[in-house]
Amino acid sequence: MKLLPAGRVVVIGSVNTDRILRCPVLPAPGETVLATDATRGFGGKGANQAVTAARMGAATHLVAKVGRDAEGEAALADLRGANVETGAVHTHPDAPTGQAIVLVDPAGENSIVVVPGANAHLTADEVGTALARLHLLPVDVVLTSNEVPAACVRAVAAALPAAGPRGGTRWLHDTAPAGALPDPGPTGRRPLVVANAVEARQLTGAADAEAAARALARQGEGAVVTLGGAGALVAVGGALTRLPAPTVRVVDTTGAGDVFCGALAAGLARLADLPAAAATAVAAGAFAVTAPGARGALPRPADL
Repeated sequence: MKLLPAGRVVVIGSVNTDRILRCPVLPAPGETVLATDATRGFGGKGANQAVTAARMGAATHLVAKVGRDAEGEAALADLRGANVETGAVHTHPDAPTGQAIVLVDPAGENSIVVVPGANAHLTADEVGTALARLHLLPVDVVLTSNEVPAACVRAVAAALPAAGPRGGTRWLHDTAPAGALPDPGPTGRRPLVVANAVEARQLTGAADAEAAARALARQGEGAVVTLGGAGALVAVGGALTRLPAPTVRVVDTTGAGDVFCGALAAGLARLADLPAAAATAVAAGAFAVTAPGARGALPRPADL
């Protein structure tokens, strides 16, 4: 049965092509290792999140920028094939489409280097114009991350309408790559913060994930801290909920956080409460690590 979303998911994010290298170990500083396999795939936090949200049944729009090159054309075709609306994906005439070099060890752990390319040229005006054209509704969810310029995140804060008695457009902010939390916009709106345990401790100085989740929640409209194989923590209004993860065979953790965020946004767009949406997102993230690549195992609702 197809799920009919109550709201849209609008992702402000990056589009990359991934070069995935399977390695016997992740190299230490100064060390050279020989890769056992090399493949290419589609990636970028924004694109991964948008494709996941669409797979989970949400009407999904992506605001992004690619290069005027073969990689950009292929990425756009892939997004459209995944039912992601790309009308607000701009093309830069000179900068190449973003790239990511992903090293993966036999246990599925990874190290990633991103070359932003066209992603770094997405502008606040382009983001603001896209959101104005979409006429954001209270049931919509906007998802941002730090893989686009900070000015683009500030443009989201400025564009969000003030919350009414029944709330307003939800704003989720993924803190990866680790960076400062966004300032509130002119209406005082702050995001629901999504961070992994390392980022949460870096942002708050807290000694453990639970304290970090509570501290992040006080700086936003709540917080979700992902714990890898241990699940996630949801902190809202002083309450803390621990959500366990199913046990799976880990093949590659690349993109698991993006899948989590995309599934979380889709759940909130269907008006699920935060703990329920986060529980589904935990299951989606666990599903995602069972195959190689950032999009090797993207779930549909029936898979979870």
